[in-house]
Amino acid sequence: MEQLKSRWLFIISCLITMNGFAQENHTIGKGLINGQLTLSTSSMFTEKQSYFYLHGSLEYFVSDKISLAGEGYYYLGNLSNDASIFNYNHSLFFGASKHFTIKNNDFYLGIQPGISISKLDANTNQLLETHVAINPLASIVAGYNFFVNNYFHFFVQTRLIEGETNFDEHKKMGEIRFSAGLGFNLNTTKKNKL
Repeated sequence: MEQLKSRWLFIISCLITMNGFAQENHTIGKGLINGQLTLSTSSMFTEKQSYFYLHGSLEYFVSDKISLAGEGYYYLGNLSNDASIFNYNHSLFFGASKHFTIKNNDFYLGIQPGISISKLDANTNQLLETHVAINPLASIVAGYNFFVNNYFHFFVQTRLIEGETNFDEHKKMGEIRFSAGLGFNLNTTKKNKL
């Protein structure tokens, strides 16, 4: 019990300290550029498959509440015990997000269409051979950024993806992806205090 209390005390202390740093002079708004590089996990809807990706993004705030972002996912493998239905399944997305900011807290929702560059696994799908496929995707993204100071922030993001491939064999590509980590940011305009 004492160990649990000390852990909670430590977490609360860290949050209060981070909140104090964030109050200094950081602007979430027009001219902000932020980028992230992390690992992302996913779960497919129609197959009992879980994958992981190297996830990178670059975002630019065109106004105080709207940003444009480009994001990429590089397929790293299968987390499931079953054999993967894909040899690889890379994807790229581009779109806009609406931000809801309160001081150093940034909640956002966005729509990002994209493409998947994938190749089915011939053995798992019982095919003689498979080919590289480029498939259109639609996605909705939701997330939260906590801006610690002028140079970095913590983030969590979830992405809902819909699409399908009709190359070699018809497969639905719907999945949900989750990312979290540390991001870096740079203000390209004059900073205001929060």
